Amino acid sequence: MYLRTARLDLDDYNNEVADGLHITSMAGTWLAIVQGFGGMRVKDNKLHFNPQIPEKWNAFAFNILFRNNQLNIKVEKHKTIISNIKGPAIELYLRKKPVRIEAESQEEIER
Repeated sequence: MYLRTARLDLDDYNNEVADGLHITSMAGTWLAIVQGFGGMRVKDNKLHFNPQIPEKWNAFAFNILFRNNQLNIKVEKHKTIISNIKGPAIELYLRKKPVRIEAESQEEIER
């Protein structure tokens, strides 16, 4: 059901894309990826991630803007890659362990 909802407009299941897009469906899909599969939460003013990758997927990625940082999070089967695209160094948590990402750099954390 998730994939059907996520691809509602891409595959035009209802033959109605010409009438407009389902913006709420898109927002729900983004939230499912970021907060669901990505396990993103904000606790004590810090980002926390506890990612879980669906068995049939090889990877997924998303971008977020948090405070003054533009981040890209890529989750693969055996590692997570966090890129600090723009902004100062940031400390966040991955699976309850602190991770510091310097400005304009990335960290690869094995699962």
